[in-house]
Amino acid sequence: MLCSAAGEKSVFLWSMRSYTLIRKLEGHQSSVVSCDFSPDSALLVTASYDTDVIMWDPYTGERLRSLHHTQLDPPMDDSDVHISSLRSVCFSPEGLYLATVADDRLLRIWALELKTPIAFAPMTNGLCCTFFPHGGVIATGTRDGHVQFWTAPRVLSSLKHLCRKALRSFLTTYQVLALPIPKKMKEFLTYRTF
Repeated sequence: MLCSAAGEKSVFLWSMRSYTLIRKLEGHQSSVVSCDFSPDSALLVTASYDTDVIMWDPYTGERLRSLHHTQLDPPMDDSDVHISSLRSVCFSPEGLYLATVADDRLLRIWALELKTPIAFAPMTNGLCCTFFPHGGVIATGTRDGHVQFWTAPRVLSSLKHLCRKALRSFLTTYQVLALPIPKKMKEFLTYRTF
């Protein structure tokens, strides 16, 4: 699957086998500017100028969770910036964290199971972000051409999460739901519970 965001309020999921449109995901109130799949491809996150990150199940099109950017109180600096339009979102390599860059001059790190950021870093003119493939570092790019590197949480994934990640790397949501396993396990494997 491939996801495309074209500055509209929706994103499109495409089949890379048939090169056809699978589905259109709608839910943002403003232009979608960034998207990323989780390392196991079981989740898709989209970021929009509407200040929300939406977490989707790309197989069903179901909206699983929203994360809302709000201004820090008090702000980390003395600026009058009160907008927090998102610019970028990305998953950590183990799939337990998200990083976001917004116009409010902050890099935020979110734990998937929480609805509020766990860490902040001040930055100016943020445009994009990505995790180092082996974890521990986030690189951010700015509109003026600079790159900054930030220490990111390093975590030893639980055996439970590693099993979910391994299974979801080759099973779709529909395949998981068809397994003869308890409902609670299905909910965990399909990210309905964290």
